[in-house]
Amino acid sequence: MWRRSSPLSRIASAGVGLLFPASCFLCGGEVAGLEPVCPDCLADLPRWEGAVCAVCGIGIEEGLDLCRSCAVEGRSYAGARSVGPYDGSLRRLVVALKYEGERALARPLGDLVAELAEPKEGAIVTAVPPDPKRLRERGYHPAELLAHRIARRLGLPYRDLLRKRRASPPQVGRPREERQRAMQGLFAARLSGRGEPVLVVDDVITTGATAEEAARALGEAGFGEIGVLACAHAVKGG
Repeated sequence: MWRRSSPLSRIASAGVGLLFPASCFLCGGEVAGLEPVCPDCLADLPRWEGAVCAVCGIGIEEGLDLCRSCAVEGRSYAGARSVGPYDGSLRRLVVALKYEGERALARPLGDLVAELAEPKEGAIVTAVPPDPKRLRERGYHPAELLAHRIARRLGLPYRDLLRKRRASPPQVGRPREERQRAMQGLFAARLSGRGEPVLVVDDVITTGATAEEAARALGEAGFGEIGVLACAHAVKGG
């Protein structure tokens, strides 16, 4: 049974809020209400500027349609979009959400990602499934928090469409080929689709191996066009 707070404790909590207003996670300045990041810091986050790859969404030279990788490699997903490169203050927010328990950051990050989406009619939002061990350690799944926020902002249903078939080692810092081998056959769909388009949400796209495997599993299960959404995309030198 949940313990109800007394009127006195609620008044005291309100007083503390007045004496110590919430501050921006990045700059420490005051923020409105319970927002974790101020508008100025959100506006200053690293973002893709100019042309982006029509498939993976990273920044490319003007006049081009595809990045080098997407020009030579096919993808299981129709397109991926991210707010910007995995760098600077954007990286700081994602790291805090993933590893430091700062769950509230899923709200502003999810809102920024939702602005990038152009969902098709009947689309479903899902998240890349978590590793069970890391889920137990953290107590939450960052990609799922983001996906729920994005679904609410877009007015779309959220569904757990994917499951992880086996545990996988941390992928940070591993070579692209090694990551791709580790991801092969890692995901399976929980149910069959009937051509519904799906938006798959992750926190960061690194080599794209996770997004590729998630889209492959959903496609094989009968779902329609697969789009991928993430807060950031790591690129060479980023």
